[in-house]
Amino acid sequence: MRINEETIRSFVCVSPPPDVLEDIAGFLRGLRRFKGFKWVAPGQVHFTLRFLGDAAPSLLMKMDTALSGLGGMRRFKISLGGAGAFPGMTRPKLLWLGAGDGARELSKLASRLEQAARNSGFAPDGRKFTPHLSIGRSRLNGAMSDELAEELKKVPSPSWDCASFVLMKSVLTPEGPIYTPIREYPL
Repeated sequence: MRINEETIRSFVCVSPPPDVLEDIAGFLRGLRRFKGFKWVAPGQVHFTLRFLGDAAPSLLMKMDTALSGLGGMRRFKISLGGAGAFPGMTRPKLLWLGAGDGARELSKLASRLEQAARNSGFAPDGRKFTPHLSIGRSRLNGAMSDELAEELKKVPSPSWDCASFVLMKSVLTPEGPIYTPIREYPL
C-alpha cells in the first residue's frame, strides 16, 4: 500500500453489490419527495464497521497489515431488515436501513476490526456498534411526518453474500463525501 498524503480520513466498511444498490436507489427515489432531509447518494451506502478518522500514513499501513492478517471469518449472507433513526424515530438526526440476516456476523467483524484498530495504534471507538446503512440526515427540528414513517416500513429486502470488507478513503467536499477504496480484504 502506498500513501503519500499527510493524513487520510478513512473507515472500514462492507458495501452492498451493484444490484442491491439499485434496489436501495429505487427505495431512496421514493423518499426524496420528503423535505427536511439530505439523502445519501445510493452509490455511497455502506455498513461502516470502524471509522478511523484522519490518520497518518504510517498508522494506516499498520492497520492494513492487521486487516490483511485478519482470519477466522467466513463469507456470510446479509439482508436488509427494516429502517430506523438515531437517536430515535421521534426526533431523527440520521435515518438508516438495518441488517436482518448477517447482523450478528457484521457485529462480530466490527468487534474484530475494533481490536485490529487498537492493536494498530488507533484510540478505542467507544460507541456500541449497530449495523446500519445511513440513508439520510435530518434538517428537521422536530419529528418526521407520519407519511415518511409509513414509507420507511417499505424497505426492500434484497440479500447478498458478503465475501469481503474494504478500507475506504473519504474526502469531504461541499457536494458531499467522495469515497475511494484503498484495499479490499477477502473473508
